[in-house]
Amino acid sequence: MRTIVRLVEPRTENVTVNSNEYQLLHYGAGAPVILYPSLGRPGTDFHELCQDLALCGFHAVAVSPPGFATPIGTPQWSNLGDIAADLWQIIDAKGLGPVVLVGHAFGNRVVRATSSARPNDVAALVLLACGGDVHPGPEVFPTFFNCFNENLDRATHAQSVKDVFFAPGNDIGEWGEGWNASLADYQRTAIAATNFEEFGMGGTAPGLVVQGLDDAIAPPQNAWNLVARRRDMRVVGLPDCGHAILPEQPRAVSEAVISFLRDKLPA
Repeated sequence: MRTIVRLVEPRTENVTVNSNEYQLLHYGAGAPVILYPSLGRPGTDFHELCQDLALCGFHAVAVSPPGFATPIGTPQWSNLGDIAADLWQIIDAKGLGPVVLVGHAFGNRVVRATSSARPNDVAALVLLACGGDVHPGPEVFPTFFNCFNENLDRATHAQSVKDVFFAPGNDIGEWGEGWNASLADYQRTAIAATNFEEFGMGGTAPGLVVQGLDDAIAPPQNAWNLVARRRDMRVVGLPDCGHAILPEQPRAVSEAVISFLRDKLPA
């Protein structure tokens, strides 16, 4: 794969669907790739991956949920199916189908629900930090919840993010910021109201899991289980990489995703 120079900046667009206001970050032109971020996190987490996709001939659209560039309001989500319905309204309104769906962490659940709802309209499915089947140990949760605790001092918050989202020795960089506790609460409520088994297979499109091998929140066994159960699914395991994955191994993530899409999508 050629050396990638990151030069592409996004075009922003605000859209409202079902009373929920999102910001879309558009990069490049070509086959559409929709990217949904982690729990309580913005679409800007995908900035480097979207730049690389754009430079390789894709139209990357990173979705920022309500509460970042747009008001959070009261998101109208009774379950993950409602978030999936929002995404399909965006995709249809912008004429972006058939699409590649990419989800990171919580976003992996969202894009699986989205793909399951309309499998024939999904060209490929990419899961970054694939969870939902095998849960982390109970010792992980107090530190995980600290990441959304707005009352913590900066040093304690940063250490919590580092301990639970990153592999040992990795720098959290900009991930010390960008945590929306109110959004995360709405998203966790949607998870609790959804039967994972109803969408866990993520439809039928060709699939890729990019999995950090030091992921404390989504243990790697999640990836192995899904690949064993689902046809046309592959996994790329990344050493020295935790749940954050995007800031930890950006080049490896881009190479895995772009190589997969070039293999699976028509020229």
